[in-house]
Amino acid sequence: MTDKERYRELCKEEKSIPLFCQDWWMDAVCPNEWDVLLTEEKGEIVGALPYHLRKKFGFRCVVQPQLTQYNGIWIKRDPVTVDNIRLSNEKKVFNELITQLEHLELSFYQQCFHLSITNWLPFYWRGYKQTTRYTYLINNIANPKSIFSRFSPAKQRQIRKSEGKLHLSLDMKPDEFYNHHKQTLKKRGNEISYPYELFFHVYKAAQEHNAGQLFAIKDGKETIHSCLFTVWDNASAYALLYSIAPEYASSGASTLVIWEAIKFLANKTRDFDFEGSMVEGIENSYRQFGTIQKPYLRIEKYYSWFFKLLYSIYYRRD
Repeated sequence: MTDKERYRELCKEEKSIPLFCQDWWMDAVCPNEWDVLLTEEKGEIVGALPYHLRKKFGFRCVVQPQLTQYNGIWIKRDPVTVDNIRLSNEKKVFNELITQLEHLELSFYQQCFHLSITNWLPFYWRGYKQTTRYTYLINNIANPKSIFSRFSPAKQRQIRKSEGKLHLSLDMKPDEFYNHHKQTLKKRGNEISYPYELFFHVYKAAQEHNAGQLFAIKDGKETIHSCLFTVWDNASAYALLYSIAPEYASSGASTLVIWEAIKFLANKTRDFDFEGSMVEGIENSYRQFGTIQKPYLRIEKYYSWFFKLLYSIYYRRD
């Protein structure tokens, strides 16, 4: 079997592989443009690095797929391993994967690692750079009543105010969500950043794997105030896409849709990840849901100075 075929088999068996690193997710967000590096010990796969390979200006690059918060390294862990042995194992696995990565003859590499990867020293020692980014999550959503008690008073008031006037709908269609998101962004002077075909592939794949749901908050006239697309695995749900009609910004729907999603997901996963934001106003809103701040790592390296010059002039956006 090829490494990709072996990785598909691993994804069927290994529950610790995060959602955004799963083979079916990669098939949805970057079909025919992904592969995986593997490292093993005594015939067992102990590390993997699924990656999205694209060409920019004719240069080979590994980049983060659209609609994908985390990607990059997965490592098999023994939960009882002491720290010094764990770090030694990480160094060995990471170095083997970095060596394979550098054989791909890339001009640029960039991936955001899952929250579970907190050690990037082997990458630092090999000339890579790191940027710390942040997400906000609610730990253990199994008891929604307890979660609600940790919301800020303002969030609690918004939910109580909106519950009597608005209601949840779970039958939203993917094209309806996309058009709503496109229009709400347009009203704010922005353009949607992802094509409908990509969103539909992700939605369909998530439905097939019982790992995705659209939530819509409507009023009595069935007008959509806000909507949310959430995906999940056994460890966490992710608020992947969020659409709020600006004319209903004060209705409380933007808070209510999060609350309804948490209640829906309480028996399906452990945590709720808001997928973070480096925007101050959004960060403030997420914090009021009683979240904890969690850092994650963006790792990158330019292998070509000429590509770095082109990228800095024509393409790069944070």
